[in-house]
Amino acid sequence: MSETICLNCQAESQPFQKFCSQCGQTFATHRLTLPHFIHDLFHALTHADKGIFYLLKGMATKPGVVAREYIAGKRKKYFNPFTFFLILMGLYVFSNTIFSAQKNIEPSSQVLAKIPTEEGRLKYKRGLEVSMFMLKHGNIVAMIAVPFIAFIAWLFYRKNRYNYAEHLTANLMFVTFSNLVFTLLVLPLQGLYRGSPAFGYFVYGGLLLQAIYYTWCYYQLMQYRSFGKLVKVFLVSALAIFLWSIFAMSLMGLYIYRNAHFYEFFRQMSR
Repeated sequence: MSETICLNCQAESQPFQKFCSQCGQTFATHRLTLPHFIHDLFHALTHADKGIFYLLKGMATKPGVVAREYIAGKRKKYFNPFTFFLILMGLYVFSNTIFSAQKNIEPSSQVLAKIPTEEGRLKYKRGLEVSMFMLKHGNIVAMIAVPFIAFIAWLFYRKNRYNYAEHLTANLMFVTFSNLVFTLLVLPLQGLYRGSPAFGYFVYGGLLLQAIYYTWCYYQLMQYRSFGKLVKVFLVSALAIFLWSIFAMSLMGLYIYRNAHFYEFFRQMSR
């Protein structure tokens, strides 16, 4: 049999060898066609092992177990968590754009006319800028939330066997899936009840669901078995979300006010 050259790394194959010994790519490559593209996409998303739907099922039914197995070394079994994050956060940004109550990126001349000072008008414009950033770049916000929440979890669970990088990987999965709840449930409900008093309650309800979900995740990840541990995990999860909310709102307030009175932003948000 004549030797075959690997199209990926140019290594030579041996007789009857199907995969390259250097890089692992198959020698049986073919020219890309639309049917092949559709087949490969469908296979990547739905494969029994390591498909994205397989990971979604795991994150919906046993998230702590999935994270624990991935950290322990079962990497081939699951869809890559980093790709998982990028795909679902893209979906989150798209859903946020469709259902968001803030559609107009231009300052309202009527609102500006009612603001007596130039400083007030600047704050109003910066507030719109913050709203549009949150609308269009929710993926960036989530990328900041993941290491923040992972650090809080690591602080409280540092006596356990997981290091910060492992908490970071686990939270990449947890945050991604919990944001999917906002994508499919909270954001559409906000769009449906836009302008009604119930609008703000969906945000708080979503945050509560996140706290409950994180509790479930870490209770499984740490393999706890007692009610006392369950209460502790819930308190840690709620604290992590609360501190993240305070941190994010503080950054928004600092950008809008740009002085020591940024805390007034919290007063404005509570109205």
